Amino acid sequence: MSEKTKAHQRYRLKSTELWPKGEIVPGVTTILDSQLGWNKNTLIAWARNQALAGIDPKKVLIEAGDIGSIVHALIEAHIKKTVAELKDYCESDIEKGKQAFKAYLEWESRQQIEYVACELPVISEKYRYGGTIDILAKRNGKLLEVDAKSSKSIWPEQKIQTIAYKYAYEETHNDKIDEVILLHLDKKTGEFKGEHRITGAEIESGWQAFRCLRKLYDLQKTFK
Repeated sequence: MSEKTKAHQRYRLKSTELWPKGEIVPGVTTILDSQLGWNKNTLIAWARNQALAGIDPKKVLIEAGDIGSIVHALIEAHIKKTVAELKDYCESDIEKGKQAFKAYLEWESRQQIEYVACELPVISEKYRYGGTIDILAKRNGKLLEVDAKSSKSIWPEQKIQTIAYKYAYEETHNDKIDEVILLHLDKKTGEFKGEHRITGAEIESGWQAFRCLRKLYDLQKTFK
């Protein structure tokens, strides 16, 4: 599947007595995008200002998504020691993606980590959703879930996203993720802007929020 469509891919449950045909379920990003509107007013104001300045806000969002995909492709290729396939992207987006990747390498150089997996699909059979973990790594004996973000800020939606991945992973693996980390990478300057650790309280709140959003996702269909 193309990196451009990966964010909203769907996932198939295993065929069991409960799901005999292997039900297709939505990804975490699809659920969040359709159900969580915490930044709605901010986004509307931003889109209005962009339009008044003669800039198409939709193009800006597409560009940001493409840059994020480029960063993830570069990180995955780095970890797997392969070459990233970037032919579908424009040069300006690739350059910004490389800047964010430079910030990732800065973070990596400060760590003593052992990579366990990257771009790892996870599925919750119990709550019927799927997702893809950016990176699993070990540091100081702890298992880390690491998510690279090249957005302007770290948003609550992004935290909930990684929390949902954590629970899906732990449901299907005989293992526990000890820390969930968001890396803030600057796509303009190549600066590493910080390691945002999601705390126990945030993890519990985020998990409660996601379960509510998962229910709303199904309930919304009854009104169509």
